[in-house]
Amino acid sequence: MRASDQQGISRDQMMSILFKASTNGDLLTLRSVIKQDSQILNRISLTDLHETPLHISSSCGHLDFTKELLSLKPTLVTQLDYSNRTALHVASAEGHIDIVKELLKINKDPCLFRDEKGRIPLYYAVMRGRLEVVRELIRAKSESLSVRVKGETIFHVCVKYNNLETLKALIEAELDITDDRHLNFTSVDGTLNTILHLAVMLKQVETTSYLLSVSEIRQVVGLKNKLGLTAYDILEHVPKELEIYEIRDMLKATDHPISSPTTEIRGIEESHVVEGLPQPATQKTTQPKGWRNILGFMTRMLNHNNPNWLDEMRGNLSLVATVISTITFQALINPPGGFVQQSILKEDPFKCIDNDEGESICPGDAISAVTYSDLFHPYLKYNTICFIGSLCVILLVVSGVPLKHRVVVWVLSIAMCITLTFLSLTYLQGLYLVTPDGELFKSANKLFRASLYCWIGFLSFVALFFTLCFVFGPVKRAKNKLNRQI
Repeated sequence: MRASDQQGISRDQMMSILFKASTNGDLLTLRSVIKQDSQILNRISLTDLHETPLHISSSCGHLDFTKELLSLKPTLVTQLDYSNRTALHVASAEGHIDIVKELLKINKDPCLFRDEKGRIPLYYAVMRGRLEVVRELIRAKSESLSVRVKGETIFHVCVKYNNLETLKALIEAELDITDDRHLNFTSVDGTLNTILHLAVMLKQVETTSYLLSVSEIRQVVGLKNKLGLTAYDILEHVPKELEIYEIRDMLKATDHPISSPTTEIRGIEESHVVEGLPQPATQKTTQPKGWRNILGFMTRMLNHNNPNWLDEMRGNLSLVATVISTITFQALINPPGGFVQQSILKEDPFKCIDNDEGESICPGDAISAVTYSDLFHPYLKYNTICFIGSLCVILLVVSGVPLKHRVVVWVLSIAMCITLTFLSLTYLQGLYLVTPDGELFKSANKLFRASLYCWIGFLSFVALFFTLCFVFGPVKRAKNKLNRQI
């Protein structure tokens, strides 16, 4: 083998040793390699390797090793890896604050270097919640606060990853370095959403509360996004949860209009700012009172976090309705007291006979129908209505009609109320039929009345609630739409 080949192999091996030392933070090995080949760091850019030893040591947090590399070859701080990231990118993402400081001592320009995704080191520090690193990067290059990544500001990234403490640090820094007190964080992303829009969408109560405590943000609380929605309007388009009502109260408590802003925001083209007239004092939003408070409370209590709840309950509703129809069917073919089995006439046991009152009694007739005809007839009516109602519910559920439609939901709710009402009436009427005369009958009569009144009261409340939701829901949405148009 030629001497040149031996020298090439030796260099490759030496490079491999250098990178292994970077991973382990082995200073002795680094100095030994440099002593044997003083030009090895200059040849790193000529290799096929995807990163430099500085990337590796910065990522692993080897401070002394990183200092040694920087003293030997300071230009490594601007070297890029396979994703166009500098060592400052990886150190910021990992939160190695001491290494970040050492890198910034050599060169602060990498603070604004973008990787293949367009992200600067501050982006990764904000995304991972590296608070100390964030402060250090801002002190080094305050221009980092104005950098956008695919339309997002650094402040949007902070809200997106729900890093409230980091957001506070960014806003404090922005307030300190901005002379005109017109903040970058009130600018918008690609959809013209401010960070307040984003916090409301993500239902971040603490973040929203903090943002509204900043006067510069309160002044633009009524700014509209690309869809023409303010932060308050967004509340109408997200699933209703407890956090939503807390955020709504916060927005209502602001001194500034919650729609139609007049303030221009830094970073927005003039055509994107929605101008509007100031709100008259007479249009100030007031808190709902009386029965509206009760209706709102019931709405929150009965609201489901899963918007597909009705679709998922299709099988359960079908099962319940099937059980009810089976019960009522059995209540007809097996009535209280049973049936007349056969006639007392020996010559023709299946012949009908007449009683003293002139009524004809035949085999197969319900005994209760003969003995208590005035009670048995209502029993049959209630049972039949309950049976038909349960069949209607089954038909509606299995027919494939989308249960998300407001009319279908209301019809289904009322049908179930009717079915359950007559099921209870059937049971209470059967209680009369199986209870003999005397004291027990009087006790049963008291129980019947008390149970009936309680059931009617509860049923009326539920039916009224669903009816009010059905009637006032579209009216409220139409009113909100009209207000937004105005």
